[in-house]
Amino acid sequence: TVNGELSEDDIHLFPLLRNLTLVAGIHWPTKVADYRDNMAKQTQINLLSSMAI
Repeated sequence: TVNGELSEDDIHLFPLLRNLTLVAGIHWPTKVADYRDNMAKQTQINLLSSMAI
């Protein structure tokens, strides 16, 4: 989570990062990638990397 516990910030940030997984070749900073992956796991929502162009 962004602020230490699940908050409205996560509700806004995670979908944005998930949508960006549609873009091939993005070099994610480690902390951002870890956050994105952790949120995907916690919410059981798949990232879109397999469809990236």
